[in-house]
Amino acid sequence: MEKKLCGAKTRSDRPCKKAALANGRCRLHGGKSTGPKNPSKLKGNKNALKHGLYETIWEDTLTEEERELLAQVSTDPKAQVESELKLSEIRILRMMRRIKQEEQKKKPNPALIRAIEEGITRIGMNKVSLVRESSRLLEVQGNKSDGSLDRLVEILDQARKQRMN
Repeated sequence: MEKKLCGAKTRSDRPCKKAALANGRCRLHGGKSTGPKNPSKLKGNKNALKHGLYETIWEDTLTEEERELLAQVSTDPKAQVESELKLSEIRILRMMRRIKQEEQKKKPNPALIRAIEEGITRIGMNKVSLVRESSRLLEVQGNKSDGSLDRLVEILDQARKQRMN
């Protein structure tokens, strides 16, 4: 019986000579996985979601409540820190829901619950650093003048120039 070869094009432009798996390719050229068969599963693999800490949040995946919150986001650094704090709250809320869903199952997975709780702890630590950043921004903002002295200097400078003319 002849051994079936992979045949995929290699970097050297020659066909691969490794043994093919059931789908006709070796393990290096796609024999192990062919990807999702359902096109709807290609967009944002939520099947791989465990706890949500590293979840990518796209606008089209937001709930109505989250969309309202997003509409209030500003590009001001202080507002950005506040926005991150709000998004952290959303992440925690979602993760708490995942814990609740897991606990309601007949056989809850304690390892998954523990992983989610660890994620919540990491988000909490991130929130602490955001609060520190917020207070630092407030300090910097408090040290800045409101521009009134600069404006006064400009007015006096213009008055001097007018008097000299």
